[in-house]
Amino acid sequence: MLSFHPDILRAPLMALLLMASPVLAQAPIPEGAVTPPPADAPVTAPTTDVLPAQTAPVEEAPAEPPPAAEEPAAQVADEAMDESMGEASATPPEGFTGVYGQVTDAQTKETLIEATVKVVSGAQKSVLTDVDGNYQLALPPGTYDLRVFYDVYEGRRVTGVRVEAGKATRLDVQLSADAAAVQEVVVEASSDRRAESALLQERKKAVTVSDAISSQEIARTPDSSASDAVKRVVSATVVEGRYVLLRGLGGRYATTLLNGALLPSPEPDEPSVPLDLFPTTLLANLNVVKSYTADLPGTFGGGTLLIETNTYPSKFEFKPRLTLSGDSLSTFRPRNTQPGSFLETLGFTGPGRQLPAGVPRDQRLGSSVDTWKSFSNVWSARQTTALPNLGLGASVGDTLRFGNQRLGYLAAVNYGHREGVRLAQYARAVNTLDQVEERDGAQTQLGTEGANLSALASAGYQFNRDNELTLFSLYTRGTDISSFTSRGVNNERSETYEGTRLQFVSRVLSFNQVRGFHRLNGLGDAEIDWQANFSRVDRDEPDTRDTLYADDLGSPSGKYSFPNQPNSGERFNVTLGENSTGGSASLTLPLSAVRLKAGGLAQVSFRDFSNRRFRYQLTDEPVDASLPPETLFGPDILGTGIRMRETTRPDDAYDAYLGIFAGYLTAEARPVEPLRLVGGVRLENSRQQLTAHSPFDVTPTVSSEANYLDVLPSFNAIYALTPEVNLRAGYSYTLARPTFRELAPFLFYDFARRRNVSGNPNLVETRIHNVDARAEWFLGENEVLAASAFYKQFRDPIERVINNPQAGDLGFENADGASSYGLELEARASLGRITPVLANFRAAANLTLIQSNIILTDPIKLGAQTNSRRPMQGQSPYVVNLNLGYDRPESGTEVAVLYNVYGPRISEVGVQGLPDVYEQPFHRVDLTVSQKLGASTQLKLTGSNLLNSAVRIQQGGISVVNYRPGIAFSASLGWAI
Repeated sequence: MLSFHPDILRAPLMALLLMASPVLAQAPIPEGAVTPPPADAPVTAPTTDVLPAQTAPVEEAPAEPPPAAEEPAAQVADEAMDESMGEASATPPEGFTGVYGQVTDAQTKETLIEATVKVVSGAQKSVLTDVDGNYQLALPPGTYDLRVFYDVYEGRRVTGVRVEAGKATRLDVQLSADAAAVQEVVVEASSDRRAESALLQERKKAVTVSDAISSQEIARTPDSSASDAVKRVVSATVVEGRYVLLRGLGGRYATTLLNGALLPSPEPDEPSVPLDLFPTTLLANLNVVKSYTADLPGTFGGGTLLIETNTYPSKFEFKPRLTLSGDSLSTFRPRNTQPGSFLETLGFTGPGRQLPAGVPRDQRLGSSVDTWKSFSNVWSARQTTALPNLGLGASVGDTLRFGNQRLGYLAAVNYGHREGVRLAQYARAVNTLDQVEERDGAQTQLGTEGANLSALASAGYQFNRDNELTLFSLYTRGTDISSFTSRGVNNERSETYEGTRLQFVSRVLSFNQVRGFHRLNGLGDAEIDWQANFSRVDRDEPDTRDTLYADDLGSPSGKYSFPNQPNSGERFNVTLGENSTGGSASLTLPLSAVRLKAGGLAQVSFRDFSNRRFRYQLTDEPVDASLPPETLFGPDILGTGIRMRETTRPDDAYDAYLGIFAGYLTAEARPVEPLRLVGGVRLENSRQQLTAHSPFDVTPTVSSEANYLDVLPSFNAIYALTPEVNLRAGYSYTLARPTFRELAPFLFYDFARRRNVSGNPNLVETRIHNVDARAEWFLGENEVLAASAFYKQFRDPIERVINNPQAGDLGFENADGASSYGLELEARASLGRITPVLANFRAAANLTLIQSNIILTDPIKLGAQTNSRRPMQGQSPYVVNLNLGYDRPESGTEVAVLYNVYGPRISEVGVQGLPDVYEQPFHRVDLTVSQKLGASTQLKLTGSNLLNSAVRIQQGGISVVNYRPGIAFSASLGWAI
């Protein structure tokens, strides 16, 4: 059963109850064809009479003079639409004189986009509703007759609408479908999926259980990247500042799709896509799909993260942006650094970090001293002052119209430069006589510098309403420069030490995609969707250098000297590249009794990985080993008292291949009107190969191959109790594959934790039973109440385990089985439901409770792992998000206070008497204030981690990692032209 500390959950539960109680207590407001205006906006007895449906505004008012001969009618209509799209708003500004309201479908209560509201008596003016069905019509005081119409709906005439000076008259209109109309509704403007209301409408209509955060909501937070933003989604958490866990499951259990296509990871040691590569300015929304359908990739555990990038706007816009930020621990304080080039501040690798030209690429380093001396001789960290972080960005886009055809485009570029300091304490836990003791304590200082450069280009051409083609390209790269120093104790050797690591890492992602949509009028309006993609990821770690000096074995001089041992005087070069290409296509047939969808996918990935290691060693010639490394490894001593040799292992390179080929069929039926049943099956064939070899010889040293043919059934049911209330249930049987890195026997040394990490070629794929249920109530435009429950059963789950308790080395193993189940609660509502005084306030809260249990039956695993019953690695027992916002449109002021916390989760599984390693809860409080400065300028101020919480990782009561990231602040100024 679930077991949680009550104090942890009392605050979020109280928040949920406070938000839900006034909503549940308040009776729904009845909706008529015309909603009476509020008391402060009187209307003089408007009446309505039904008119036939119309298809063009020019036919609605024949008395209106036609446009001038030199102006084409289509051009006039386009200009009117462009003018109106930016005017409508749910709430008019203070002092507004005119009519405003919302146009909806009388049966479904859904809003109608681009419905026409036209003055036919008293003035000559019209306006179109926006993506939320809202409109504003500025009019001088007087009495007017209005007409509201929309394709294949019965138009309405509203007479006697009175407008008073300085007052806003509200007029909501519902339109009924015209039963005699045979033409299809054509909506040329798609909904703005960056808006929270549009995302909620999609969620209401979706087949799956899903949660999302929109660009509009992200803008209210201090979040600068997708990794920051995704943690606001129900049950999503982030580890190491870049990798997402969904329902406590990450890595292979959390697939990431970019605009519907699978993304490879540029990280050799992590199966997840690092989300810090994606600035929030490029995002339209982040959507987490939590119940499976057969048209998704079969790799599905905690869920699938859908990243959708911005698309072209409906009218011209140009948005430059400037951001400055810093934090209490780093800005204007001393930090470690290392020499570099100007290129590195732009996100590119400097030429001085590459292997010297004289080093052979096809064989080991020889004994040429001149070649040894050609390596860079920089080993010690320098000191500088950390400057504020800088962000620059701009985007430009438009939609051009040529009759019924449209060409849209968007281009965006972003640049960021950041500097940071991290002061941390490390230790190691050892098992001595059945007692866990702390050993090897160390104080460390990490100085970081990084740059991110990203560019996006998108263009779409709509030939007509039945055919559309979209081209999309994304390029993003980031560099991380780390200068790490440590001072600690090696208890086993009875010595103290000083260590340094200088590291430079660049990560690059290039993603290109072409998409098409076609409607086949001759086949019952069947629809074809297809996409083809090519991506390339690169990770380059060109010259990482490690030095470690130990005290002179208790010498009274207390001097530190070079110990002539592994992990000191080492440098290595790591390169990773992966090409991925593929495509998918689907055909949807809307038959009379069922909606069929059939499709297929082919995606292949080729990865190459290589690592070269070099080590400096003492020779038999006497030398002062206490000399600093730049002198000891310098040209005067190198080749005499010090020699250099290559220590690259025979398995320090590997080639890998993953091919996925799938076909699927889904069927959607409505046996009764409120009930939707969606069933499907996916047949997925995968082939995974990995061949380890020397960087100089492709002869395999270790190889593994796995072939699977998996049948993946799925079933979802949605019952609409009312147009606003859905009940959902779903079942699926999915899989999770081991990653290349987890299969590779390559040994990686973790310098900070001083341990080795290696893969396991014998891993097998995981199979997962998923059961989901949800009840959701869409109260209003941006309001929802939801409760979800889920259960997952795992066979052969893959976990990261400690395989050497003395050294703390890590590996990967298949457990026999595991189960996970939980509850999710969500509430979003306006506090105006409590009292009109709080109408400008909104509140949101979500709570996730999860319980998991690993099943171990193998005697070897039972004997090795310390705990035979424990949660799954990475699983938090609870996640809480709270959000209180204030929005005053009249002054352009927005304020948001956000809180996030996750429960303790296993970071590493303990073996042979060592306890499991737990990452402790991190309580984060953020504040953001946005203020419009005129019509086109906005200032945004943010504060993050205001409680100055610490990151703590503990093992058996011993703190093995402890540091504070500091309180962060930022100021951003944006323009919209």
